Amino acid sequence: MAIMTDNEKSQIKAEKQRVRADATKARDRLSKLDRTSWSGLACSALSAWLEEHQEQREIMCYVPFRSELDLWPLMEWSWSTGREVIVPRCHPLDRSMTLYRLQSPADLMEGAYGIREPDPAKCEELPQEHVPGIIIVPGIRFDRKGGRMGYGGGYYDRFAERAGEAGKRVIWIGAAFEAQVAEQVPMQEHDLKMNGIVTESGIHFI
Repeated sequence: MAIMTDNEKSQIKAEKQRVRADATKARDRLSKLDRTSWSGLACSALSAWLEEHQEQREIMCYVPFRSELDLWPLMEWSWSTGREVIVPRCHPLDRSMTLYRLQSPADLMEGAYGIREPDPAKCEELPQEHVPGIIIVPGIRFDRKGGRMGYGGGYYDRFAERAGEAGKRVIWIGAAFEAQVAEQVPMQEHDLKMNGIVTESGIHFI
């Protein structure tokens, strides 16, 4: 793989900032009714897939923020079928994440960036080496080749490095609305690639 020059890296960074701004506006324009309906369809597709893969008994989810695809139907289904729900807590100082076992929405508190996160006083903190086999990832834009554009913090990129060091095989699934799926998103060598993407149209694996 060719090594990027500093100028090429700067160009990609600028392109990412432009795409993030445009994609955020496009997602925010989706009606609340559509977002709710499409989130339910995406969660149903994930639930059906998990039913076919009974070996996967825990799933790492994000707590939806603003106009993101809402994963609460999936979390409720997971609890009702005896699966474990894992949710991250972000640490802005070093851009790392600590994982917690979540058992109820009531166990959340406002955390970094105004996003609800597990309350350490109510949730079980998991060891650093613990890596779930299924991780549902938020993002602002995806493509069907595994490309993902996050919010610029690098939290999931760092967590992927941690998972790799632990030797854990992870299935990374991006969650988004079809309106967020592009032909291609600008990527750098350190960017996390998805194994699949779920939208209101179903699950697509790479």
